[in-house]
Amino acid sequence: MIAFGEPFAFVFASLYGVLVLLYLWERWRRRIVVPSLLLWESVPEEVLRTRRFRPDPLFLLQLLALTALIVGLAQPFRGATPDAVAARQIIVVDTTSSMQTREADGSRLDAARTAALTHLRSLPADAEVMVIAAGQAPEVVAGFTRDRAALDVALHALAASDTGGDLSVSVAVAAAARARADRPTAVHVFTDRADDLSAQRPDGVTVHQVGTARANLAIGRVQVFQGPFEDARDARLHVQLHNFSDDEAHGFLTVRLEQQIIKRVGFTIAPRDAKGLVIDGFPGPGRVVASLDAADALAADNVARAWLRPVAPVRVLLVSPPSPLIDDLRRLARATPGLQLSVADPARMEATALADTDVAIFHRWAPATPPTVNALYIYPPTDNPVFPVRDDADRVEVIDWNAQHPALASLRPLAALPLRRTRVLDPPDGNTALLWSRNAAGAFPLALAGEVEGHRVACIAFDLEAEHLLGTDNVPLLLFVMNLVAWLTPAPQDVAVAATGDVLALTDLPPGPVVVHTPHGATQTLPADRRLLELRSVGEYTVSAGGTERHILANFFDAAESDVGRARPQPAAATAPRPAADTTRGAPLVPQANSRMRLWLYGMAVGVFLVEWAVRRRSAAGAMS
Repeated sequence: MIAFGEPFAFVFASLYGVLVLLYLWERWRRRIVVPSLLLWESVPEEVLRTRRFRPDPLFLLQLLALTALIVGLAQPFRGATPDAVAARQIIVVDTTSSMQTREADGSRLDAARTAALTHLRSLPADAEVMVIAAGQAPEVVAGFTRDRAALDVALHALAASDTGGDLSVSVAVAAAARARADRPTAVHVFTDRADDLSAQRPDGVTVHQVGTARANLAIGRVQVFQGPFEDARDARLHVQLHNFSDDEAHGFLTVRLEQQIIKRVGFTIAPRDAKGLVIDGFPGPGRVVASLDAADALAADNVARAWLRPVAPVRVLLVSPPSPLIDDLRRLARATPGLQLSVADPARMEATALADTDVAIFHRWAPATPPTVNALYIYPPTDNPVFPVRDDADRVEVIDWNAQHPALASLRPLAALPLRRTRVLDPPDGNTALLWSRNAAGAFPLALAGEVEGHRVACIAFDLEAEHLLGTDNVPLLLFVMNLVAWLTPAPQDVAVAATGDVLALTDLPPGPVVVHTPHGATQTLPADRRLLELRSVGEYTVSAGGTERHILANFFDAAESDVGRARPQPAAATAPRPAADTTRGAPLVPQANSRMRLWLYGMAVGVFLVEWAVRRRSAAGAMS
């Protein structure tokens, strides 16, 4: 059935009477006195009756054009008809995090569920209904069925996750199912984000808006500043707070290490503003929980978790001929917790020296065969077996760097750093360039990282001995070397921090089934051939396999979902019909006007007018001839 968004446009139907009057006026003849009726007796009777309304084809064309204009102004769209309702319905319920927002009489998901159930119970018994949960990804929780009990159970089982999502994707899935249906199918979307669909809602989709709350505070980000070899007692925690309200917000931030309160800070944030807080003074490593004590609408973004890692001892063997670099690294090891440095002379090095080593550093020397431990080569000799040397270069500068690699993460740029001498290397397969330089022959790498026979290896092509590693001007270079050593000694990730919505590949666990304990106490076993864990809830996950256990701290950081009071502009009258009243909790129904249908009607009106004009001109030309 075709419904109309602007039914008042049919007031213009009164123009039909005006058109009839104009037609009669044109047919009206003036009264003329003649001396005899003899010549008029042969005129056909239908011509004499000029006052009788006898429409000709031109009048019918004018009537058709006027009708097309009026119907176009009425903004036709496809509405639900008794037949369409009796055929198929698709119910889409938003289950993203913002649907947890607390309202006066429950959550927004409760309001959406109630509205969906009311709509379901208003349908005829023979109507087939599908239910789609619109979370991070669309999920069909009930296929087309007439079983009202099963649909009722599916709607009551819906739960909002701690993730965001693109509602338009779920609507597109519903629209595709509607297009493939062999019977009329209507789509009803229950959400708190009607504005997300205002510009891209397909025809035949009705949106039910829920939610009015606007005040919300959120932890937008938590970041731990702890160097690769830095003790947890020297670490700092940066917490970013956001006020998504239209009024000034007040509250308290409480930070705990395990169960111990480290700091409780009061704060005030201006409307629609943010504030950063720095927390330090931690007594040691462990789980950190930052929580907001504030009266707001959404709880999922009020808690965030972080991890302060313990310092793990790293055994480093430096193999180098006598060099000032040995003294620099010894001073560095004494100032770095957990860094245990031993030194060996290549001339007197024993074969068993690498047995109890985590990382080997070869300075201006290389073993004849690649070692069985992770290794760092510094200014390698020209005959080393891992990094082929093509040439030497003097007085070069760093011109570019790989900021995505962990060895360069969070470092200041190393560009324009002058280097006295360096090797020009041919990068072996499987290695990534970290730093680049250029000479007359072209660009070449200054540092590389990769793997050789299952062990991590890295190479610094320039001589650190000549660069005075501990000089005050070489702080970025020192941090780069420390990060590179840290990359060569990856610590076991017993505790990891991730964001909700992430999908983690648990490939580092031993073979066997993976058992997952969720933050809500549920237990699940992942298929052996698909070790993927999707984080849908905030909190701590515990995964175990083959006697190995890992912990994952999941946080919810999504400004779009935390901004529960987003503005919801109504579509302009030129692009969408006026929303009809809904009988479910007073929420407006927003049908989508069929702009294509209006364009066809307007085009038809113009075409009919052109045809009428051409016919009239042709008739006038025939009469003159």
